[in-house]
Amino acid sequence: MVYNPRRRGWEMPGGHTEPGETAEAAAEREFLEEAGYEVEIAAVTDIGYCDVCAGWLGDRVAEAEMTSDLFSELPEDLSFETDEYEWVIEWAQGVLRSLRPSGVRCNGPQAPE
Repeated sequence: MVYNPRRRGWEMPGGHTEPGETAEAAAEREFLEEAGYEVEIAAVTDIGYCDVCAGWLGDRVAEAEMTSDLFSELPEDLSFETDEYEWVIEWAQGVLRSLRPSGVRCNGPQAPE
């Protein structure tokens, strides 16, 4: 999730692949647009895709060392209704647990074991 200061709340980032753009280039571009940081893709793992609340989670996920924090519950200052997103926390923790053997690492007070 990213904090949107214009809407004064947390929201799910969105994005898509531009025509002719590789998944890696799209991930780098979207990360810069959504988070304001440049990243370099170290490796890619194809995990398929899933439909997430009328949006698409990209068909490939970049594999990299990263530090992240997961919410154990949704923050109160969201810029959208929370009912349809409550399941995302448990789902995201499961995805991160499944990626751990591939070298993706998370840490922080809410990181899944």
